[in-house]
Amino acid sequence: MNIDPSDIQGHNEREVILELISEVTKSGAEMDKKETRNSKSTDLKLYIVDYSEDIQGCFDEAGLSVTEDENAKKAAQKFFNKVVIDEEQTDDGVTFLSVSYPRYDRIDEAVVVDRGDTLWFLSTELKHWLEDTIEKVIKYLPQLERVYLSSDDLEDSMRGIVDSEIAGFTAEYHSQHKDRDATLQFHGAENGDLEKAEGTFSATPTRIEFNQSNSPTTAIQGSGSNDGFLKLESVREGSEGKAADTLLNTSEEFVSRDTERFKISADTSWKLFEPGFVVDEYTSIELHDPERDEAESLDKELEEDVFSKNRYQVGRWGGDTFFVYDKEHEEVFEVGIESNELVLHARETTTALSLRAFTRIVLDSFDSTYSVRKKETRVKAQ
Repeated sequence: MNIDPSDIQGHNEREVILELISEVTKSGAEMDKKETRNSKSTDLKLYIVDYSEDIQGCFDEAGLSVTEDENAKKAAQKFFNKVVIDEEQTDDGVTFLSVSYPRYDRIDEAVVVDRGDTLWFLSTELKHWLEDTIEKVIKYLPQLERVYLSSDDLEDSMRGIVDSEIAGFTAEYHSQHKDRDATLQFHGAENGDLEKAEGTFSATPTRIEFNQSNSPTTAIQGSGSNDGFLKLESVREGSEGKAADTLLNTSEEFVSRDTERFKISADTSWKLFEPGFVVDEYTSIELHDPERDEAESLDKELEEDVFSKNRYQVGRWGGDTFFVYDKEHEEVFEVGIESNELVLHARETTTALSLRAFTRIVLDSFDSTYSVRKKETRVKAQ
């Protein structure tokens, strides 16, 4: 990045954002000439990350713990053994994170902001560099999990950006019960293109590009992805404040929708009452598709394509219930099969981390046709 820790010393989160937006700000003439979205240009990238443990300021120690954990992934151990992590606090809840990769003689940087419910990782480094450094810090630390939106929630969030229109998208379709897979990419999309992709191919969006105007010209170009990733590609001079508001407001919308789907508010422990009745509050996450035919072999498909992954240990109860242990998050939850739907039940040790991770695996690589809804219920003693 083109800033040093001293440039954001004493800056709050909005001041940090404005400092980073300056790296993607363009003159009116530059904006008017800009015809395509170049992935190799300087963009402001934001990763929105849930966390189970406060490790800001201690990322190097957390990485060292992974290298010493016999149960950790070999890829994670290898990564933290090869990188050097430095972190400098610049304000309360704001740190400047550097990840150096001596093998490639490169240092990638990000500003980490503690927003209370999530951590922000902000960077203007090239995306393909961050994939080998900052993104792997997030991926390989078990305390961290990027927020995740279903396609419906992503579309609603992006359409909610004021003074904006959809300018492009990536939409995907895959199902265990169809032979066809499809990935559609549109740049310069017009009104109705996304609906056509959904209606014709049943392809649902995983990334949406937007153009945002500021009385009346295009002032901000950006995108949002369902894996908790937002990007500002270019900002017209004079619209920096509006761009900061867009990043703040849209990220809050992402967190709100993720929380609505995955946060466990109910007390999932079992309580015994005289003369032996049980009160149980529970959280269930339902993956459902009302137009889908009954799936007779869904249990076998789950075992082959999802539970076979190294991160899970699985036991089975009857023909329709799996007890699942997520080794990465060290949490237990249940997966029930109800006709053509999957229902995740939280247990006493379950948090949003494991439920979100499982949902993401299902939607991203098993079957993208599911919608997501959460139910929390209290069963009263009789």
